[in-house]
Amino acid sequence: MRSERIILIVMVLLCVLPLEARNSYTDSISEARTSVVVNEDSTVSFCYCGEGKRVSVYGDFFYAGEDSTRYTDLRSKRVKMKRREDGCFYATTRPIQSEVYSYCFKVDGHRTNDPLNHDTAWQMTHKWNLITVGGTEQTDLYQQPARQGTWMYLTWYSSAEKISRRVNIYLPAGYPDSIVNGQFVNRQSVRHYPVLYLLHGISGYEGSWSERGRAVQIMENLVAQGKCRPMILVLPDVNVRPKEDRPSHRSLFNNIMNYSRLCHDHDIERALINLTAFVDSMFCVSDERYIAGLSDGSRLAANTANLLPGYFSAVGLFSPVVHKEQLPVSSLPTSHSAAVSLPVYFVYSGKSDMFHMNAQRFNRRMDKAQAPHLYTETGGGHTWRNWRLYLSDFMVKISR
Repeated sequence: MRSERIILIVMVLLCVLPLEARNSYTDSISEARTSVVVNEDSTVSFCYCGEGKRVSVYGDFFYAGEDSTRYTDLRSKRVKMKRREDGCFYATTRPIQSEVYSYCFKVDGHRTNDPLNHDTAWQMTHKWNLITVGGTEQTDLYQQPARQGTWMYLTWYSSAEKISRRVNIYLPAGYPDSIVNGQFVNRQSVRHYPVLYLLHGISGYEGSWSERGRAVQIMENLVAQGKCRPMILVLPDVNVRPKEDRPSHRSLFNNIMNYSRLCHDHDIERALINLTAFVDSMFCVSDERYIAGLSDGSRLAANTANLLPGYFSAVGLFSPVVHKEQLPVSSLPTSHSAAVSLPVYFVYSGKSDMFHMNAQRFNRRMDKAQAPHLYTETGGGHTWRNWRLYLSDFMVKISR
């Protein structure tokens, strides 16, 4: 009889303790009056206090496995939230790895963003809320830096397409601010900065590298650690003929349907040449210029470097979709190839990336062409988790 009581007490404790732990998480949310909390055990607790009878949270941290050859940002799963006595809905994840994750709420069947979390990112036609689970040296780079620079949201004119394109430009902390009519006073006496052009992929837009890519946080934190020099970041829209009255992040279908022309006309690369002239004329840029792109953006980066021989010091290809046409020697005339120094190419690929074999093949071609390059393989696939890692490594290496 006594043994049965002991078993009964143990079973009750096993049921009660997890509940008390969950309540402690949700209590911390209520006390902080916030909608999401990263707990000490790397679980994440969500709270929704708006109107609604059925509430769920969708997130890319609910799928099984750490990575995939697919876009993990699109592999979101639903977890039903439970209403508590205060009328709000709550849910807590399992312990998850340190990384940047996306989520949204679904209220009575309708998708809605978290009104209390202003850290958001577009993924094609939808906006997602973001949450960073820290705890590693790498994810510390994604947190808000102590030093802040200046964002500029501008347009430049593409004479090749006869349209205006959008570009986001980040000026690092300490950048001179004496501007008169868009021009710097006494330009020659102020410091000139390296500039890094970052190109998004076929489903992105000019805000992708700043939102999901955490490019600014990565650079500023690396600068604070003494591993990277302050740089001007240039994040252009490189979608196929964006419609000026619509956000360019909605143009995935248009990009895919026009991909054949995109590969052969090189209008976007010529537009980027216009952009480099615009940036050189407007900002205090040194002769150290770099360009990098993810996925199909790597193809655009390689083509642009070929169209501007000797202009870029290094080219970053992240999960590249590149072919022999993008080899650095292919666009240089034989008579000039010896006179023009080639940029150093940094090629990165995950072993489970859908384009991994493409990257390996390109690396072998680079070896055969004896082009200056460094090839890096990692785990994981075609995801922002890898692209942030590649960017931080690229920034450190070009700063040496």
